[in-house]
Amino acid sequence: MTPAFSVFIPVWNDAEWLGGAIESVRAQTYPHWELVIGDNDSNDDLRALVAAYPDPRIRYKHWRTHVDTYSNFNRTALLCDYDWLQLLSADDRLHPACLERMASRITAPAVSGRRLALVVTACRRVTPEGTPAERRYYGSQRVKRGCDGRYTARSWLKLLAEPGMPEWNIGSIAVARDVLAEMGGFFRPEVGLCSDHDFTLRAAAYGDVAYISAPLLEYTVRGRSDGNQRFMQNRTSGEASTPMGAALLSGLATHRSRRPVAPAEQRMVRAAVARSHLQRAGQHRILPGGRGRRGAVADVARAVVCSPRTLLSPELLLTAAASVVAPRVAVRWGSAALAWRRGREHERAAQAGPIPGATAAAQKQPALNGACSAPAGAPSARAARC
Repeated sequence: MTPAFSVFIPVWNDAEWLGGAIESVRAQTYPHWELVIGDNDSNDDLRALVAAYPDPRIRYKHWRTHVDTYSNFNRTALLCDYDWLQLLSADDRLHPACLERMASRITAPAVSGRRLALVVTACRRVTPEGTPAERRYYGSQRVKRGCDGRYTARSWLKLLAEPGMPEWNIGSIAVARDVLAEMGGFFRPEVGLCSDHDFTLRAAAYGDVAYISAPLLEYTVRGRSDGNQRFMQNRTSGEASTPMGAALLSGLATHRSRRPVAPAEQRMVRAAVARSHLQRAGQHRILPGGRGRRGAVADVARAVVCSPRTLLSPELLLTAAASVVAPRVAVRWGSAALAWRRGREHERAAQAGPIPGATAAAQKQPALNGACSAPAGAPSARAARC
């Protein structure tokens, strides 16, 4: 059966960006798609903008009630008709071969007894002007580079619990409709800022993840994004959980409800949650909305409660100590130095060769059950402690 994709764009205003997203979908080398645009009661005249593209595969819905971002994502997804759904933001741009490459993974030989839940590709970060923005986006964070192939529930959980930020973004993910129906929708608004991580973690509990390491989406890094404002609010409010911690624990809970989760897997997730608290501890000292030393001490304490072993690492122990006792200028200097070093790494990665052409890419089959598949762990019913 030929895979067909419902690409959907939940949008509020952003008229200056939406046209580019539409054009990137229309430029796909793969013809089996529809584009659904869900207008969250915008002030901009998006209806007229969409009408400029007389393509029967494009549908526009103007919602008369404005809702929060995640609710608009979920209700727009319900308008989609095809078996694979891909969420696209107005400022995202698909590579012309994106859907073709994804379709080739969906039609690849099936793994006995295991269904495919997600197809995920890497993406590039760019500025609004189109120049590389890896340094600006990742900052001092490592990049988690997925291997090309098929991940099981265990190996995907392991990847997302490793240190660093992933290469992919929510716009470079296609999910099977039947999996989405079982999950009850795309996002859980109560999880908050890292709902995209929560989504992929939960989906992986329902089936395998096919990963494409080629960057097939351009993600625009914008200074005044909604995400930046909400991260600042998370720091200012003194909320106990970090956005990434909430997503990891939510995803872990879904895995535990659907399969035996080994104690080692749970420790790995708790360690990742602890690292997220240490990261926020440093942010309290130097970023807008931070709560200073008081906020840093609280997050270091939460990291200790969540995973005492994690702080035995010399690097993380130094991070925790510096966040609490170092002068603010020293914390700022250390963060800038680390960001510079990581930035060099990100720029080298961004200078990789061009994306393979669509025809050759579609003929290449993924390596199933390869290095990405982790061995099954021993069953455990013990809950996470943080």
